[in-house]
Amino acid sequence: MRQVKKILFVCTGNTCRSSMAEALFKEILKKENRTDIEVMSAGTGAIDGDKASFQARETMKELGINIEDHKSKYLSKKMIDEADLVLTMTSNHKAKVLSISPKAEGKVFTLKEYAYTGESIEALLDEMDEIYKSINEKKKIFINDNIKKLNELKNKREDLLKELHRIDDDVNQLEEEFRDTIEKLEERIIQLKARIPDLEIADPFGQPIDEYRKSAHEIKESLEKIIQKIKK
Repeated sequence: MRQVKKILFVCTGNTCRSSMAEALFKEILKKENRTDIEVMSAGTGAIDGDKASFQARETMKELGINIEDHKSKYLSKKMIDEADLVLTMTSNHKAKVLSISPKAEGKVFTLKEYAYTGESIEALLDEMDEIYKSINEKKKIFINDNIKKLNELKNKREDLLKELHRIDDDVNQLEEEFRDTIEKLEERIIQLKARIPDLEIADPFGQPIDEYRKSAHEIKESLEKIIQKIKK
């Protein structure tokens, strides 16, 4: 990469992350007495002229940095092409930058990707690829060594499943026969209940007069039956 003279920070709205990144990096450059690097920020979905969010302004204020004058900027191809280094907040932002300016390949990184100071990311990715290859190889070897046994077990499982289905059918048939028997008995109970009079005289207190009339009628009916029993 050529010498870095201009850095562009990118997020979505340019009112939170990238605005804070711009302000923070300017502060770092100031403390390092670096005046050779220009810093700016923009957003892939920004509206030109918006202020930094209240939370971003307050957060920066706590760090002694004032971003009250920040104005958001919509990311343009010109900004990308003029920057020596483009640092995005996420991989989606990185992809968006490259879709706008494919020739920016090689100078666009996520912020954390570029800041990574341990093992190179490429080395980690290479190791991951080797592990994936090893897994695939082991799968092939396992299948080749055990294909006969696997097929036997699969066939056995299919036979067992068929037997289980037969058992399920038998159980369902027995349960259905039992339900039919119970339903007939329950129907008989309903018939018998219908023939049994309600043995309670409901309290009509607080109810409309019709409830009193109903109560009186039930009492009268019962008394008429009682007098007949007494006569006998």
